[in-house]
Amino acid sequence: MKNGFGRGAMIGTILGASTGMYAASRIDSKQRRKMRRNTRKTMSNIKNGITSFWG
Repeated sequence: MKNGFGRGAMIGTILGASTGMYAASRIDSKQRRKMRRNTRKTMSNIKNGITSFWG
């Protein structure tokens, strides 16, 4: 991509991943389990939404 979108997406991904790793290192195991469960639900909803959008 010649425009700034590709560069911005890459920088956003790197910043998001590093922020996520920092936040994950500061929470306890109970919160970590809750976050993992919520992440699974969210990913499932996103997949279902994409499937229904393209299907």
